Amino acid sequence: MKTKQPKLHYTARRKRALSDLSGRVAVVTGANGGIGYQVARGLAALHARVVLACRDEAKGERARARLRAEFPDATFDVLPLDLSRRASVEEFVARLIRIAPRVDRFVHCAGVYYPRETTTPDGLPATVGINFVGTVALNEAILPLLSRDGRAVFVTSLVDRKGRVKSTPLADDEPSGYAAYARSKFLLSGYVLKKSVDRAENAPLFVAAHPGITKTPLLSKEKTGPRPLWSRLGHALLYLFTQSPEKSSLPILYAACGNAENGDYLAPRGLFRVFGYPKKIRFPNPVVQAVKTHPEWFADARRTSPE
Repeated sequence: MKTKQPKLHYTARRKRALSDLSGRVAVVTGANGGIGYQVARGLAALHARVVLACRDEAKGERARARLRAEFPDATFDVLPLDLSRRASVEEFVARLIRIAPRVDRFVHCAGVYYPRETTTPDGLPATVGINFVGTVALNEAILPLLSRDGRAVFVTSLVDRKGRVKSTPLADDEPSGYAAYARSKFLLSGYVLKKSVDRAENAPLFVAAHPGITKTPLLSKEKTGPRPLWSRLGHALLYLFTQSPEKSSLPILYAACGNAENGDYLAPRGLFRVFGYPKKIRFPNPVVQAVKTHPEWFADARRTSPE
């Protein structure tokens, strides 16, 4: 009986640009839907064993079932992970060590925009607390697991250049909304840049990527709290210029499995970096300058979050 082939788009580009990951382990946060799910698909197509890190374990299991149906020969694991809680991050790492003591690719996709709660259980502003503090705390915890030729890939945003720190990175003046989201991605991009500059020899690579604009569950009613009318209308307009989550996953896959080097930043090549095939770009100047003048903003967030 002939095995049904996965319906992946951009197959020629994938074959030309991406490396085979047979025998390798890849972890994707936020893998149950949206771009994270498409990244997991892409890694499975490259023959990696894929660990799906999901806040909602039931949704993670449903995502695993869909992936197994498409890639019956691949191996998938599901582990619960809630980036808003430090205890959950620690539990996740402990479980990951048990099933995969060595990780070759770790892709940080999970994030929020207008979270339903404005404060995390650990007492931090929700958007920055999840997108920056939680992600950085997780990355610092899993670094010992990454292989020497491994990569830590961070999904940031084209609005990282618009982020501003008015007083301190963790100030609660903007707990949610566009300004908070931009700040969280500004801080995350700065963290990646700083880690790449400080990287020791033979350490894993640190690579950033952003997907442009795509319609994903990030702004669904299920995931978000109340949003102003101007925000809903603005995003509805932006969605007229979006590309599919599958195409938006390509910069991230290039960062994880393509010809990326330490400190690279992958993004769509089209107008305003909104859409198009992947291209290496520079970190925004505001991020570069902030890393030079305020390196303390981008340190291990576990040391700056409340105990």
